[in-house]
Amino acid sequence: MTESIDISSPPSSTQAREKLKITLTGSQETAIGTLVARAIDAKSANSILNDTNAVQVIDQIDHDFDKFRVNESHATMYGRRTIRIDRWTAEFLSENPEATVVHLACGLDDRLRRLQADLTKVRWIDVDLPDIVELRTKLIPNPEGDYRLIAADATDTSWLKNVPNDRPTVIVCQGLTMYLEEESGKCMIRKIVDHFNSGQLIIDFIGTVLLYIQDQVDTLVATGASFKWGVDDPKSVEALHPQLKMVDCLGSSELGENAQLPLGTRLLVSNYADVPWLRYLSSYLRFTF
Repeated sequence: MTESIDISSPPSSTQAREKLKITLTGSQETAIGTLVARAIDAKSANSILNDTNAVQVIDQIDHDFDKFRVNESHATMYGRRTIRIDRWTAEFLSENPEATVVHLACGLDDRLRRLQADLTKVRWIDVDLPDIVELRTKLIPNPEGDYRLIAADATDTSWLKNVPNDRPTVIVCQGLTMYLEEESGKCMIRKIVDHFNSGQLIIDFIGTVLLYIQDQVDTLVATGASFKWGVDDPKSVEALHPQLKMVDCLGSSELGENAQLPLGTRLLVSNYADVPWLRYLSSYLRFTF
């Protein structure tokens, strides 16, 4: 049984504000599960992300957080994935200080503040479904500078018409593809790469084995969401567009920060690379285009 973890801040001496009731369901509700993971990580003595803003957002929400069954080990696994994507994004911005960042399926992740992007130079665009965007605007203030929050289905790429392609662009896509129909996801990637002149695609996938055991994934059980698309050969993503060239491909065992995992989880993860169907149980990829 997963231990319940207190992720709230101590009560304030001032009168508490009324908390927001969350009515999201399905894949949209998974944004709350990842928020819980970031908050638990932030409260940890060995935090990977140090995303204290996640705790502030949690404090504004009235929801059954325990149903996601996120413990410190889960939060650490999530942190390992997220910090890798953060670091790749930061590297791109270091090399292209006047770039565009498009953060697909941003959810309630304030990646912009975590990376401390300079919005006097960087154009940052967060994209998510209208219900998520409406909730996000109530919980996370929009920053000053060159920032936009777009309410759209990422696979309905008409939103791209309103996004300039005049700069090197990094597309950050974490925790989205597995909820998409395969053909919709592939079409989305093609159209995004077509739209921008140059840049990088930072993206993650699950392996097809997870499609068959998803009834054991706590987040899916909690929300009623389902996985639909799995990729066993990350290199095959290159075939979606002639401009895509893979420069990094990491499985779960290769993300780093392994020492912060509990011993049992560390030993389990360390064996993933040696088992073909486990090596890319989840994969974290960086492409240039």
